[in-house]
Amino acid sequence: MKASKRIDASRYRKFSLPRLIRLTALVLLIIHAFFMIDFFLNDIIEMAVFNVFSVALYTYLTVVTARHPQRLNYFACFAIFEIVLHASMATLFVGWESGFMMFVVCVTPFPFFLPFKNDTTAFYISGLCAAAFVALRVYMNTSHDRAVYVDDISEAGTKAMYLFNSIVAFFMIIIFSTIYKIKKRIDEVDLINKNESLSMLAKIDPLSQLFNRRAMIDFLKTIEKSALAKKESYVIVMGDLDGFKRVNDTYGHSCGDEVITAVSKIMMQSVPTEGYVCRWGGEELLFAIPDCDEEEGERVAESIRAQLAAYRFTADGESFHVTITFGVCQCDGSESYERGLTIADRRLYFGKENGKNRVITSDAEKELQV
Repeated sequence: MKASKRIDASRYRKFSLPRLIRLTALVLLIIHAFFMIDFFLNDIIEMAVFNVFSVALYTYLTVVTARHPQRLNYFACFAIFEIVLHASMATLFVGWESGFMMFVVCVTPFPFFLPFKNDTTAFYISGLCAAAFVALRVYMNTSHDRAVYVDDISEAGTKAMYLFNSIVAFFMIIIFSTIYKIKKRIDEVDLINKNESLSMLAKIDPLSQLFNRRAMIDFLKTIEKSALAKKESYVIVMGDLDGFKRVNDTYGHSCGDEVITAVSKIMMQSVPTEGYVCRWGGEELLFAIPDCDEEEGERVAESIRAQLAAYRFTADGESFHVTITFGVCQCDGSESYERGLTIADRRLYFGKENGKNRVITSDAEKELQV
């Protein structure tokens, strides 16, 4: 039986936002560990000590975000604050030419990727990042143009630092862009699947979990159109539970619901995946199979009939069984599905009049009429 065409988002969820943030925190931890060693080797003790605290911070963020993903925004804001502060201090100590302020540019758009409850929060954080960049640039352009350790670092060392920072900055841009792309795709897939679920709810009969009559008519129109275009046949099979009113009157409507549920499960399991099964109304059930002939339709109907006849129901300490009668009609695109429904319904009631618990095809109808 046809099912909802949900999109699998598992491959995207392996790169969920919390996981990517943890990965980013781990990468930043490694980078700051490198900075810590580099600053110690260059006797820039202030920045070396600062990076000790930075390594501790990112170690904490890497571990804790795994346990408390709901606090992602707070952790991300700590990281942004640390990056801006680190870049500003490094610029003051080793100079603008070292390229540390590129990190501020990189993190400025990142707040817009975070799921803040207030839409203006991202603007405030990004605005503060931009303000820090401009303020430091103005400060360095005035009488304080010389960094604290500018004379202690060779030109080659400054260039190497700039190259390293440039590579890391571009890497961060790629990471943030990847986070945004994957988050956007997950949101899109969730929305598509939610809409698909709502659409399916409108098409499903709540008791039987089969398609309802309105949905089945749409499917029959599609099958008819396809059969006409491909010059194929299809079958419509109408079924009706025998003596269903007696079940309700004797054992109650809840027991009747159990019968409907049981036969529905049997039909869903028996009808091929390309077929459609519906609760046509009350105790009437219908299935249609595209690209199928009457013989195949009869085989499926007979399988359902035999399974239900062997199924034992229990109510009020009593055991009973329920049977079903089917009418089968083979159609092609040259005749409407309405005619197919009429013929299947006629054969169904012809079977009712001739003993019930049987499957009536065109040949069976002719034999019983002789």
